[in-house]
Amino acid sequence: VASGFDLKENCPAPNSSSEQGFKTMRKYAVAACLAASLTSTSAFVPQAGRPTAAFPTLKRIDDIRRVPAARELNAEPVDIIQSLSSGQHESGVNGVSTLVDAVSTLLARGGGGMTNAVPPSEGVTLGFLGGGFAVIAWFLFNEYVYLKNKDSTMVEAAGIGESGEKDFTWGELIDYRLEYFFSTSEFANVILLLGLSYLLVVVGAGLLVVGDSNDYGTISEAAWTAWTYVVDPGAQADAPSDFVPRTVSLGVTLGGLLVFALLIGIVGESIGEKLDDLKTGQSRVFESGHTLMLNWNDKSIAVIQQIALANESEGGGMMVVLSNLEKEEMEDRLQMAIDAKENPLDLMGTEVVFRKGNPILESDLKKVSAASSRAIIALTPPESTADEADANMLRQVLAIKALDEDFGKNGSHVVVELQDVDNRGLIEMVAPDTAEVIVNHDMIGRLMLQCARTPELAFVLDSMMGFEGSEFYFDTWPELHGCNFKEITVRFDDAIPVGFRNVDGDVRLNPADDDVYREGEEILVLAEDDDSYEPNAGTYSLEAGECNEGIDCPTLLMERPPEKVLFIGWRRDMADLISQLDEYVPENSELWLYNTIPASEREERLLDGGNKAELQLKNLKLKNAVGNSIVRRDLQLLQGVNNSGSLTGDEITLIDFDSMLILSDDSAGSMSSDSRGLAAVLIIQDMMDKMYADKKAKMTSMHAGQPHLDSLDPKSLKEPCIPMSEILDTRTKSLLSVANCRGYVLSNQIISSVIAQVAEEKDINVVLSELFSASGSETYIRPVEKFMNLDDGRDWSFWDVALMARRDREVAVGYKPVEMDYIEAEELIVNPPDKDKKRKWKKGDKI
Repeated sequence: VASGFDLKENCPAPNSSSEQGFKTMRKYAVAACLAASLTSTSAFVPQAGRPTAAFPTLKRIDDIRRVPAARELNAEPVDIIQSLSSGQHESGVNGVSTLVDAVSTLLARGGGGMTNAVPPSEGVTLGFLGGGFAVIAWFLFNEYVYLKNKDSTMVEAAGIGESGEKDFTWGELIDYRLEYFFSTSEFANVILLLGLSYLLVVVGAGLLVVGDSNDYGTISEAAWTAWTYVVDPGAQADAPSDFVPRTVSLGVTLGGLLVFALLIGIVGESIGEKLDDLKTGQSRVFESGHTLMLNWNDKSIAVIQQIALANESEGGGMMVVLSNLEKEEMEDRLQMAIDAKENPLDLMGTEVVFRKGNPILESDLKKVSAASSRAIIALTPPESTADEADANMLRQVLAIKALDEDFGKNGSHVVVELQDVDNRGLIEMVAPDTAEVIVNHDMIGRLMLQCARTPELAFVLDSMMGFEGSEFYFDTWPELHGCNFKEITVRFDDAIPVGFRNVDGDVRLNPADDDVYREGEEILVLAEDDDSYEPNAGTYSLEAGECNEGIDCPTLLMERPPEKVLFIGWRRDMADLISQLDEYVPENSELWLYNTIPASEREERLLDGGNKAELQLKNLKLKNAVGNSIVRRDLQLLQGVNNSGSLTGDEITLIDFDSMLILSDDSAGSMSSDSRGLAAVLIIQDMMDKMYADKKAKMTSMHAGQPHLDSLDPKSLKEPCIPMSEILDTRTKSLLSVANCRGYVLSNQIISSVIAQVAEEKDINVVLSELFSASGSETYIRPVEKFMNLDDGRDWSFWDVALMARRDREVAVGYKPVEMDYIEAEELIVNPPDKDKKRKWKKGDKI
């Protein structure tokens, strides 16, 4: 059927004379059918169209032995088929020539696979296996030569040990070489896996061909069989029953199991490394318009909270953090803040992405898409000295500029936190248009000084700085062009106007009443959000701001007698803090420095090793006292000492001070510093209360005997000041209320809020810098009677009070009723509602 040869037509029926010829013909016919089954693209198929047990589909010459029909052949079937392909046959047999022609045609159509010549596929297989084996052998030989040379070198250099033998073995040399190979080559595991698999296939195929040439006549077939044994342990079940094939299949299969185990290990390790990379934050961030925070310190959580509050109105935003800390550690800290029972962090839809890296490297800055960010917040790295931290920040700014020379031209900017005010000029010199500098210690110092002299101011500043309540916003309102600032004072129902920003970006805080709002300028306001306010119709009367016959304009004489101020503790920038206080206080004021540092060392510390100039004070007189802030005996009476430690005769008690500031310890952590500060506040507060009560009782007793002496009247006794302590960790805040601590400033919280506000709007830095300085406009708390006569019985709205404040060129931003404390009056302190609603003002109300 396959060869087109009709046996009945070409071969006569057997008879006595032709019986032998017929048997010969049948032998050749069976061989031809086997050849057809082996070589034809559609193997020998009987009428049913399927292979049969007699003539199954054959894949190689050696398979002919397994066919039952081949048993009728006296000669080796391979020899018969090859003799047919070469044209050799027994002569004198009818029809043999025709059969030979048919078989020759069939073999030619099947690709000549029955010839003695090596087919091209075998050459390719031999070349591939031989070449690979040669490469492996060359590699192993080179490694042997290397180890041999290394052995000789080590023997020559180290000599022979006391035992007369080398103090190392070849096994140790091989271990060393393997360790080097696996630690330096990225693909060592893959090369080992491929090499071992290759050797198993080569050795297995060779053994199969040599040991069982009848079953595996070609190297290609043997190689493929060996490969199946490597990758499929179940393939050995189909191995021939002879000893050699089964032994080879068992050995190669065991090697394959080892290869499979290595493969699983390599794949598992690769997947594990990729997961570790994802966990450790090694992948690149693809974001734009995001806020980028560089480094992680004790302000990071507070900054994230403020940025989340700023993005709340937009449904959340994107924030990226790049730090040397592990990604998982930063994520754990954030999660701890979110899960905290007291003051938990609320991201309000803002997503925070962490990446580990060095913020001063351009490659790591590219990884977090620094060039496409909306704002960059560069925090000082922890555990660094002030000079080291500021030097790091200088390099940080240079790295950002090197990353993108056009950074800042698209409105982006970088907020840089510094430790020393003397280093501000360096940042402004290299990045005058893109960098906004926040000098941490300088701003905290000014904040503490203002709050120490007016303790209630801490609540006001905390409300103004954060995004929880009202904060600063710039916006343009064309309908108000041509209006002066006094008229604009009452034009926003839900905002407090405080200044203008001109087309050049200069900010005019607290401008004059006749300062006109022009086209191209923006109005600076305190508002709850950037879309929470708009101008009203402008119908409110400005009469309250005018002084005439119907309106009494009281004037309080704001005389400022000399002050006595106490600094408890020491901080690195003490010289800067003293200079700032000198700008605030009137002439002949006293500043007492009370700490455990010997007076002889303080002058040198104030000079900061020659980095600071000698203090030039105009209003302050410095006095030194030595003692421990948490020891009652030392605090009972402060005695002045000179630089040599001798008493000067100056003495003072705690209740004689007008303001008192407890400084945080720079050398301690936030929790340790807060704990010590809290202890000092409670002890001093308790001692001052007892001193005041004793002195008041004594004056009451004396005044009863001499009632004509007003100086003995207990009513003339000044109440003790409130000791003001700097609190670094916001978690300490809950303890302060429990301990009834009346004076504290959450310095890190306020500074974090300042950083976040400047990140959202760079020109806010100008406003806040002026508010915290002694020059320009500052924040004050005034008694309401400064602005109105409470005896006339008239009701006034907050807008009326704001217009009255404009007489002294002051901007009223809120008020606190006398019957409420600052926590209860939280909504009224800044940007109060119902500004046009009339109310009865009382003595004790604060503006």
